[in-house]
Amino acid sequence: MQPVGSPPAPPRRRALWTAVAVVLVAAAVVGALFATGTLRIGSTSSPPPADETFAQAVGLAGSHSGSVSGGPWYAFVGVALLTPVAILEPATNLSTLLTAANCTAHWIGPEPTNVAVPATGPTAALGASAYWTFLLKNASNGILLETVASGDATAVVTLGGTNCTALASVFNSFGSGMQDSPKIVAAANGAGGTAFLAEHPNATQAWAVSGGATISVITTSPEWLIEYTSCSLPLVTGETGAVFNATVGGTSATVTEHATGNVDCALTAATGPSLLRSALGPAPALEKLFK
Repeated sequence: MQPVGSPPAPPRRRALWTAVAVVLVAAAVVGALFATGTLRIGSTSSPPPADETFAQAVGLAGSHSGSVSGGPWYAFVGVALLTPVAILEPATNLSTLLTAANCTAHWIGPEPTNVAVPATGPTAALGASAYWTFLLKNASNGILLETVASGDATAVVTLGGTNCTALASVFNSFGSGMQDSPKIVAAANGAGGTAFLAEHPNATQAWAVSGGATISVITTSPEWLIEYTSCSLPLVTGETGAVFNATVGGTSATVTEHATGNVDCALTAATGPSLLRSALGPAPALEKLFK
């Protein structure tokens, strides 16, 4: 993870992250669209949504994936998005991103008009979110994207193509030693997150986790990136905001990095790049896949 306020990455590395971020932004479903202004604030008259921890949500996604052909499917990346208001994303924008990333998308059922992200209310328990997205892979490195929203799991789309299968091939699925999100978020909050949220009570929160990656002889450990940003939704052109992020070990729940600073809202974790870097493993090795 590149700390807030550090010098920009070299052009070649930035190009790598741009290519890979487009693929993994699909995991967050809404991430890259914050930056392009295509997200809309939604409205709903439904009752308050159910909120799940990582362990609860990934369990729902795994159980539901049994109904999708091509399995068994194993989760390897998860993203939670906590927003104070509901959001709608036009599904056609996600298709455009996947095409640009050289991924082939096969919608499970008719392509929806919108993907809805429910708000996570102020009474949600620590480490629980109303919205999760998971990437699961099969033995052929095909990818299944599942959402868990308001307590319901939905298989959204399967992904193939050169970049998506290459990406899936280096990731490890979640193991039995993964810590649940309440412990992870508590660790991040103890490293400065609590103070940030007190100062920015309406912050958007994004939590990303991967099971680690194996490239050649290099294996990375499971890892979380917790990020909070004051950037408002929808974004205003040229907006800047405050951001806090913390990298936390997926099995140890130990904070290894944390930073607070001011950023261009288009580059915050909720919009893609810094959120996704945590899940990618060693960039030099992955660069071979995305030259």
